[in-house]
Formats: sequence, C-alpha cells, structure tokens
Amino acid sequence: MIMASVAIVLKTTKKLNNNEYAVALRATHDRLSRYYTLSGLVNDPTLNFRCRLDQWRNADVEDNGLGRFLKTVPSFKELNIVLSNKLSYANSLLKEYANEGVEFSFEQFEHDIRTGTRKAKKTGFKILLTAHFESIIAELEQNQKLGLAEVFSSTLNSLKAFKPNTLLTEVNVKFLEAYEAWLRSEKKNKDTSISVRIRNIQRALNIAITDKLFKVEDYPFGEKKYSVNRRLNHKTRKRSVSIDIIAKVKRLKVEKGSALELAKNIFLFSFYTRGMNFVDIAGLKWSDIEDDEIHYVRAKTGQPFDIPVNQHALAIIDQYKTHVRTNDSYIFPIYNDSIHKTLKQKYTRKKTAIKKVNDSLKDIAELIGEEGLKLTTYVSRHSYATNLKRSGVATSYISEALGHSTEEMTQTYLDEFEKGTISKLESKIFDI
Repeated sequence: MIMASVAIVLKTTKKLNNNEYAVALRATHDRLSRYYTLSGLVNDPTLNFRCRLDQWRNADVEDNGLGRFLKTVPSFKELNIVLSNKLSYANSLLKEYANEGVEFSFEQFEHDIRTGTRKAKKTGFKILLTAHFESIIAELEQNQKLGLAEVFSSTLNSLKAFKPNTLLTEVNVKFLEAYEAWLRSEKKNKDTSISVRIRNIQRALNIAITDKLFKVEDYPFGEKKYSVNRRLNHKTRKRSVSIDIIAKVKRLKVEKGSALELAKNIFLFSFYTRGMNFVDIAGLKWSDIEDDEIHYVRAKTGQPFDIPVNQHALAIIDQYKTHVRTNDSYIFPIYNDSIHKTLKQKYTRKKTAIKKVNDSLKDIAELIGEEGLKLTTYVSRHSYATNLKRSGVATSYISEALGHSTEEMTQTYLDEFEKGTISKLESKIFDI
C-alpha cells in the first residue's frame, strides 16, 4: 500500500489580489497532488489564510511539511496554530487509513478532512498541546533563538511519544503527574531532565494564557497544585577538577594541529579567561583583543565582559596567529564565515564542534592517567571559580560557579576589585 503525504503550502499556481496567494493543505499520493485551501477547510471568516511570498516560510525538512506565516502577518500566531492543527489532523487521518488497511483515495480524504467524521473529530479545531509547542518553536526559530527552540523541540518530541492528541486545555495536575511518571519509568529520565520538560510545559501554558488560549483558573502549577520545586530535584551537580588535574592537562604533549590540541587549548583557555563559555570562545575574533584585554559580549546573557589577556591565555592564542587573514578573523578554527553564514548554520556548527571537543577531552583524561574522569568545557568553566575559592578568595567576591542565576552576581563582585587585584589572586591558580 502506497502511503500518501500531506503538507501546508502556499498555492503559488494562482495569484490573488494584492500579490497574495492562498494557503492550502496539499495531499500527495502516487505522484498526484490535490490542494485544499485553508479558507475552505476552516469555517472562521475572521481568519485570513492568504499572504504574499515574502510573508511566508516554506517548510524545511525538519518541519515535516508545516509551512508557516511570518510574523509580519497580522495574527500570525493564531493562524500558525490552526495550520499546525490542521496538518496534525490530516496526518492522523493517513495513519488511521494505514492502521485500518484502507486504500487512500482523494475523495475519502476530502470528505474526512472537511467533515471531521473520523476519530480525529474528537479534537475538532481545538488546539493540541503539540501544535501549541510547534507554534512556539516556529517563533523562537524566527527570532533566531535556536538553542531555546531546540530545548522546546526535545520536549515536543517527548510529548508526541507520550500523548500526542492531548488538547492544550487538557493539561492539568493529573496529566503532569502521569507525564512525570512516564518520563521516569519508561524513558529512565532523571529529575534534572524531567524538570526541564515540565518547566517547558509551564512556559508554554504561560504563553497560552497571555495569548488567551488557556484560562488562568485552570493553571495547574503552584505550591498547592503541581510544584516543580517540591517534586523534583532540578539542581545540576557542579563539576570541577583540582589544580593538579589542570596541571596534568597543561603538561600533556599532543600532536600539533590535531583535534586533541584544539580540545586541550580550549579547555585551558576557558580556565584562563574566567570560565569563558565555549560559544563565546568560538566566536572570539582578533578584533576583540585591544590594549591587552579581551572585550566580548556573552552570547547567553548579552552581558559585556572585559578580561585581561594573561600570559597563559596569550600563549594559547599565539599558536593561531599564523592563520590570521584579517583582524576580523576568528581566533580559534571553529567557524568559517564562508561556510557558516547564518545563525542556524553557526548554531549547528557549534553543536558538532563542542561534541568533538568534549570527545577529545575524554581521550585527554585517559592520556593523563585519569580514565573515567569527566573532562568537558563545562568542567573547565567551573574549575576556575572553584579553585579560585579554594585558594583563599572570599565567597563574597566570587561564587561557587560562573553560570545561571549566580553569574551576574559573580561578575559584579569581579568588577568591584581594583584593577589588577583579581589578576593577582588568579596567579595563585594559574601559575602551575
């Protein structure tokens, strides 16, 4: 039996007034396609399912056929939710045909998609929780918030595996408890992972309330309802290594130009630059160094940092000076602007690069005789703060770790030092 496919597209074969085109559900079977305009499928005259070419985003491979309105279109959020719902409904029909052994026919499909007479009618045109997530993800991607979009996508995939046909309005305490139990028993997730997924649902409901898609009185979160803080241990265990381990990594001889050398250099560079994040290291350019200081804006928070280039960090970046083409070149060989042109391409490159670096750091741990020791860029970041504290620096000047809720406070403390004071304190842990 040949499976049909469906997608939400802009029907460009016929131009309407004002250079607009109709949005349609396209069904394809045995190389034949038919189009069903959304205005004909959704009985709501207040919704305008048409737009110009520059107001439409065609579906990428990962969108599974879901084209979307761009935010330049009035009420694009509401419209995109309807599109996602309609596509989900169409896909559910195709699955039912397959499960029941029914041969696909355009006539049967058109009847079912227009009347909603099969099982999918239970959801009608109400909003599915998964469709709401897809709308949020689309907006995050449109705003280039790719990391957060990926976090929401992970939760979306989990929800699709758990209960894909759950309506947004059906999310209650009982649903959350059942989802938590499923994540723990079926997916073997720990509290930290479960916490991320539950909090994403909480964020999604907050957005739904703002958009008037969910009633405030039905909100299932709170101390007397479902409390993430009370039910789950969501604190990530801090990881750091001692100065002795840092010294072993520093002394390790590796092949020049190898993946091990890059991993070693990034690990140590982060340690020598007050726990600089991998994404910020990857984005550093020679133009960011001026008057023996590194000036950069942290990608995660938008907070500006000014860090002295100490002799240890300088020794590392000097190794890459032979590759400099312009002052605007990247210091470390991670990004290539001729290849990684868009933010999405840079984000994808960052993900693959950090995995390779962390894999190499695992090899480095074995080479220094510390097999089983978890060395990552994250470890380097926390080792800076932890070892600075262990060297005698008061807790009031630096927190246990540089990150998340404590980072701004930590940086404030660092800024309060007289110029050069923090550098003198750092020499206690850098001169190894």
